[in-house]
Amino acid sequence: MKMKSFFTRLSLIFIIVVSFNSCNKESIPDPNQLLIDQMKAVTDSIIENTGVPGIVALVVDHTRGIDWLYTAGVSDIPNNLPMKGDYTFRIASITKTMVVTVLLQLVDEGKIDLNDKLSGYYPEFPKADSITIAMLCNMTSGIFSYSYDPDFIPSVLAAPSKVWLPQELVDIGCSHDFNFSPGAGWDYSNTNIIVLGQIIELLSGNTLESEINNRIIQPLNLSKSGFLTSGVALPGIHGRGYYRGFFEENADFTEYFDISQGWAAGAVYSTPRELQKYAETLVGGGFLSDSLQNRRLNDMIQLEPKMGYGLGIIKMGSFYGHGGTFPGFTSLMFHSNEKGCTVIIYFNCWLELPPGHLFVRFMDILYGNDY
Repeated sequence: MKMKSFFTRLSLIFIIVVSFNSCNKESIPDPNQLLIDQMKAVTDSIIENTGVPGIVALVVDHTRGIDWLYTAGVSDIPNNLPMKGDYTFRIASITKTMVVTVLLQLVDEGKIDLNDKLSGYYPEFPKADSITIAMLCNMTSGIFSYSYDPDFIPSVLAAPSKVWLPQELVDIGCSHDFNFSPGAGWDYSNTNIIVLGQIIELLSGNTLESEINNRIIQPLNLSKSGFLTSGVALPGIHGRGYYRGFFEENADFTEYFDISQGWAAGAVYSTPRELQKYAETLVGGGFLSDSLQNRRLNDMIQLEPKMGYGLGIIKMGSFYGHGGTFPGFTSLMFHSNEKGCTVIIYFNCWLELPPGHLFVRFMDILYGNDY
């Protein structure tokens, strides 16, 4: 009887301890879940209070152990279909990070130098003796962006399926005066990156498509990503993309404009998870020598207190990456080595509200002003 009484008391103690621990765990909120709930709320708020149809947000904080892929809104307005996190989408100017990465690999290989003058490759280019390769990479060349030409958008709208040759885009940029003397200022110009794409083809003897594929897409096994040279089709399983800078009822531009108008400046498509893999290699290292990677992450043109532009890459606090805009699509990709965090955001539209707005809200939730 005494032995039975002992085990009975022991069982009761065990039940009490387990119950206490269970209650204690339930009473302590998961700090990561609190952060996720806040990020979810601000994402939902954009869908509820703006014209953005759908959002995909991916936040992976390796330090905290957060891996959050969230979708909100719709991917197809007339059919009211939900957004999905594995859809392919046009990443537009995030392409620039890939093109400049290939260019910098050629620097590492000794085939070109960032201090080389453009005249060594295109002597007929205006002011070519004053423009360095680095100036093309960091947007300090002063070259006018073809996409700002007042006749360019009307031309694209009049013939949306027209295939644009890279040289046509460069010629449009060259038809305008420089924004400033080379090296004397900063201005975002798509023409710079088209010229870099041409130089890559000249040096490699290959197409830009094959260089990006061989140096970036295949090594990372990005099976749902690719560089498009022309055509209106968006490969892979995808939703719809709406608007071109302002709201237009039923304005679906998913497969409307020929992608050749972007070429080196914006012709890649991808998925959130594949962009995560790419961003972590781009910023964490793996494409370039340590010395050149260090220069890329630190040689910045300061634009705002927390924002700088470098060699085909944007710096936001400790985060590095880029954003992208194409009719129907806006996106953002950033990674911080310091925080061990990657953020990918995709809106299936192009409106005045950019994904960068949501990125800043996420940063405030995750890190306050210290990001």
